[in-house]
This record gives sequence, C-alpha cells and structure tokens, in this order.
Amino acid sequence: MENFWVLSNIDLYAILCPVKLNYYQEKHSVVYKKEAIIYPEDKYDENIYLVSRGKVKLVTYDHKGNEIVKQILTKGEIFGEYVLLDPSQRTEYAISCSNRTKICSMSLNNMRQLMRENQQFSTFIYKLIGLRLKKTERRLELLLGKDVTARVASFVYDLYKEQGTLDIRHEFSQKEIATLLAASRESVTKTLFKMKKEGILDYTRKSFTILQPEALKKLSEG
Repeated sequence: MENFWVLSNIDLYAILCPVKLNYYQEKHSVVYKKEAIIYPEDKYDENIYLVSRGKVKLVTYDHKGNEIVKQILTKGEIFGEYVLLDPSQRTEYAISCSNRTKICSMSLNNMRQLMRENQQFSTFIYKLIGLRLKKTERRLELLLGKDVTARVASFVYDLYKEQGTLDIRHEFSQKEIATLLAASRESVTKTLFKMKKEGILDYTRKSFTILQPEALKKLSEG
C-alpha cells in the first residue's frame, strides 16, 4: 500500500481545525458522548469532519442488525470525505466511540475552496480517498479468505507499510483490532502473544515493534 502520509508535510489538523482561531473552534466544533451518532446512514450531509479528540467508528449493519465496523479513526483523521466525489446520502453511520469525542466540521464548499487554493492539500485528499478504497478492498480479502493469524499479521504489516518504520505507534485497543478483523479479542491476544514468543514482533498497549518484517509478511499472506 502506498505510503504517502509524510510526502506532503501537511499539518492536516492545523489546516482543518486551527487551534489559534478560537472563533472557528467555537462555531465548528461539537463534543459527543460515547456511542453518540455523529451522522446516520442515508442522511444527506455536505460536511467533511475531522477528529479533534477521541475516536470515531464508521459502521454499517447487516440484515440481522449486526454491526460491521469499517474504520476506527483517531485524532487528526478526517471522515465523510466521499462527499467530495458524490454529495449524496451517507452510506454508513459515524459514531463516537470514546467519551468527550470532539469533532470539527467543514462544509463541502469551504473544503473545495481550500483544495483549489492548496494543490498539495488537494492531492493529499484524493490520495486519502484512494487509500481508503484500497483498505476496504484489503479488509474484504482478509475477512473472506484468511484465518485469524493472517488477519492480525496483515493488520500489523499494513501499519508498518503505512508508517514506514519498524516502531509503530497506534491508538487501537485489542478489542478494536478484533472488531476490525471480525475476530474475538481472545484470538487476537493469543495470536499477538504467539508472534511475540516466536520473535516476530513485540508490542505494548500503544505500539508494535517489528523484529522480523519478512516473517510477518509471510504470515500475512496466509
């Protein structure tokens, strides 16, 4: 997966939610409780959102009402960006998954103006959309054709490729990782412990350290 997160040196958080402009935050920031709906599926909404604090999950529901988590986003990440391609109804729910989650919003018109004025930022946004589509395809491949070990290895290996470093920082709990991989928390914990025991990686609550990249890649291939 293409690593573009550092190519532009853009401070996305500063651009979309400038801390120095207090009036902007007052007008465009909202704080949500855990499990609060930021926007529902099928809502017509022409805003792009930024996670200023906390976490947000993007979910859909199957015909039985089971929740399917598409993404979990943390501070500095945007969502709702597909409105740039098709300003129609939302295709997923955006739900706060932490207490006091703070969200900044920007209208579609203001975002388009910002992209016209900053070509580098415009390129970043469209690459972001492309990466999100690739990630969705990747997750479908994982869920349909790989066992838990391959799913966990793929998750960590993809973070390694995205961040471009063997020392990976992340904001996901093991429960959230399990949710994203359609696995039980216990199976994710056992898989990570086995990889650690085999010297493939080490991990803490908020980091992974890749010790054997090739071995991890081989596991991710199933």
